[in-house]
Amino acid sequence: DGNGKLGLVEFNVLWNRIRNYLAIFRKFDVDKSGSMSAYEMRLALEAAGYKLNQKLHQLIITRYAEPDLALDFDSFVCCLVRLETMF
Repeated sequence: DGNGKLGLVEFNVLWNRIRNYLAIFRKFDVDKSGSMSAYEMRLALEAAGYKLNQKLHQLIITRYAEPDLALDFDSFVCCLVRLETMF
């Protein structure tokens, strides 16, 4: 509601989204390393409903990935929240 605080309903929505993000992350973290490769990230984003072109995918990897191009769960959540906000 724009007041800067999470009410019970807002917290419930956020919690359910994070649980959904975790399920997607676990499904596409094939090697169970706790991070995803750029390729796994593309598949995970598609599973979350975001089909992005190659250029945008590369920009997201550049922004959210570690130097070894792996993305941890925190970065994955930040990315999805940003995408959700934009779309």
